[in-house]
Amino acid sequence: MAIDNQFLLILISGLFTALAASLLGAFIVVKRMALVGDVLSHVALPGIGLALMLSIDPVYGAATFLLVAAFGTWLIEKKTALPPEAIIGTFFTATLALGVILVPNEELFESLFGNLFAIKKFDAVIIIMASSMIFSLTMLLSRRLTLSIAAPDLAKSIGFRPDFSYLAFLLLFALSIALGIKLIGSVLMGALTILPAVSARNFAWSLKSFLIFSVIFGLIMTFTGILISTAFNFPPGPAIILTGIIFFIISLFFKN
Repeated sequence: MAIDNQFLLILISGLFTALAASLLGAFIVVKRMALVGDVLSHVALPGIGLALMLSIDPVYGAATFLLVAAFGTWLIEKKTALPPEAIIGTFFTATLALGVILVPNEELFESLFGNLFAIKKFDAVIIIMASSMIFSLTMLLSRRLTLSIAAPDLAKSIGFRPDFSYLAFLLLFALSIALGIKLIGSVLMGALTILPAVSARNFAWSLKSFLIFSVIFGLIMTFTGILISTAFNFPPGPAIILTGIIFFIISLFFKN
């Protein structure tokens, strides 16, 4: 019975994580920030290492570093002419080196690729609440984000602030990555946001259908990956991502 309860915690946590990540991922792909999103997920490593040194939950350390990196990226991009991928690339190299030093060897694999049985009841509650908040805020910001991406000058003319919409977007994305650290790990969490969206784009005929397909694919690939990892005792992160890769390959045959 305990195994069934654990599986339920894992499944619910995974599906709520995918719900928030796959919706955000649609905007990442539209904004052509797929590589930026993937690189940003690696910034969590030194936060994980610092949290382990202080004997606190690694998710809190990861979230702190990710939020600081997201805000720093926004601030530096606002102050300079550097593109976001160059800024986040700099954060990535610095934090990856620091993370490898700080994260103990025995904890490194779990931090990189996740651990299904690290999910406890309290973790599941936090993931459900935070994912629901991220999903709701993304939906509220969707019109502003879409307009800021498609027509930033028009957005400014009607009173929208594209720069603040972009900051909110980066912070939400950073939080979504932190939520998936235990389940899928820091290395592959960025891929969970990208794969559903790139698959959905091959099916979609409008922005609304794109968002819907992205969320549906994110939920299905996560559900399938968790089933496979539980059945064969695989690490959850690679199982979920490889499932997403299969979805993407299949979607190529349906490209509009």
